Amino acid sequence: MTKRSHFLWATSAVAAFAAVLTAAPANALVGTPTTTGLNFVAKINVGDKTSCTGSLVAEQWVLTAASCFTGAGISTTGKPALPTKVTVGRSDLTQTGGSVQSALALVPHAERDLVLVRLSERITGPAITPVPLASTPAADGEQLTKAGFGRTGTEWVPTKLHAGTFTVASRTDTTVNLNGSDTATVCQGDTGGPALRTVDGSPQLVSVTSRSWQGGCLGVDPAETRTGAVDTRVDDLAGWVKEVVAREKVTPADIDGDGKDDLVLQRIDGSVVVHRNLGASFGPGTVMSSGWGRFVTGTDLGRLYFADVTGDNKADLIVHTNDGNIAVRKNMGTYFDGGTHWSAGWGRFLTGTDLGRLYFADVTGDNKADLIVHTNDGNIAVRKNMGTYFDGGTHWSAGWGRFLTGTDLGRLYFADITGDNKADLIVHTNDGNIAVRKNMGTYFDGGTHWSAGWGRFLTGSDQGRLRFGDTTGDGKADMYVHTIQNGEVAVRTNMGTYFNGGTRMITL
Repeated sequence: MTKRSHFLWATSAVAAFAAVLTAAPANALVGTPTTTGLNFVAKINVGDKTSCTGSLVAEQWVLTAASCFTGAGISTTGKPALPTKVTVGRSDLTQTGGSVQSALALVPHAERDLVLVRLSERITGPAITPVPLASTPAADGEQLTKAGFGRTGTEWVPTKLHAGTFTVASRTDTTVNLNGSDTATVCQGDTGGPALRTVDGSPQLVSVTSRSWQGGCLGVDPAETRTGAVDTRVDDLAGWVKEVVAREKVTPADIDGDGKDDLVLQRIDGSVVVHRNLGASFGPGTVMSSGWGRFVTGTDLGRLYFADVTGDNKADLIVHTNDGNIAVRKNMGTYFDGGTHWSAGWGRFLTGTDLGRLYFADVTGDNKADLIVHTNDGNIAVRKNMGTYFDGGTHWSAGWGRFLTGTDLGRLYFADITGDNKADLIVHTNDGNIAVRKNMGTYFDGGTHWSAGWGRFLTGSDQGRLRFGDTTGDGKADMYVHTIQNGEVAVRTNMGTYFNGGTRMITL
């Protein structure tokens, strides 16, 4: 394995320090075997030749070093290029217990030797709990505990987790330099392992193993006696972790045409997964399309939407590419077809941070989704669905310039709340209130208050996100509450003038 070309060193002094490191990433720890207190530490096997260490930082996400995948690679879709197995909560690999599962996707950090590994299933329960990221950086002279499954001074492939104490020598904006000892050295197999501090009896993740000299490790030149290491800082990355965890999207949409919205999950590995509406719950997911890994955030190749454009009562897949084109991929029952071009010129309407954003909903009441254009000057225009294209549009509302991203005054949604077959305007303000502005045929009225307490559900990077769709099949949209941390989706039924207390329908 060779050094990653994107690894950045903050100063020339650190660059000179890096030049004398071993060419191979640090991959293991000489230390004391440990079986307690570190249930979040993961053993990561990449293919059948490479292994690293990581830490569970969210119920479905492990943080490790991106250099763990050097040579193995990360595919253009974000999936691991080689089969990757992750074992969490098993400090002795010869024993049972813990969680052993495959990695579905990889999300590398743009500037640091870090990658978040998306597991195939959520890990819950008191036996295995994610480790929180520290909120303050490592201090000179501070002692940190490092852990790893890598090589020791006497074992090529240890079966037990080892831990040792390291002392902080210095830090930069992105790295931490650590001093080891005769009994604490980072070796082959420890890449991505945690460096931890204890606060009020609980561990916090301060940094992640990146490189070392590997002095004292089995197979290293005995003349090499240096035991220091270079870690990647994570104390300032809690926001990045939350943002990645929140990227996966749920959309209510009637995929099977039974009059009740199903749950569509756009997964970070590029899969479009449909969970059928079973009445009291959403069923197991079925992959209906794949290859959309670069269409999750709108900041890469584009964005996806789900709405009935063709008028057959089944939601279609709408593809909005970064070249500005809108294509409709018709719902064929178990898949979406190859698509037909419907509109162009929307390249600056993908995220809401440029000229505006787009929505799709049946505003006119003809059973076919129209294109709703929300421009950064605050105007809302409806472009009517003409069967094979959207018309030039009609102005419907104004004053919504600070409701584009959810990071300012709030966020807008469009769904039929009143049950008259025409989508209404739903206003979610940053004070947590939900108001419904009824569709009056050519405009939306002044609005009525429906719910409160949703101030932390605007962007998804805090507690979660809200969606609106008809789950019960009564023709009136209900409120979906997707709580990001635990993956629960609850539906609050539309009671005519408010939403009820809700029922949990699925944990994703």
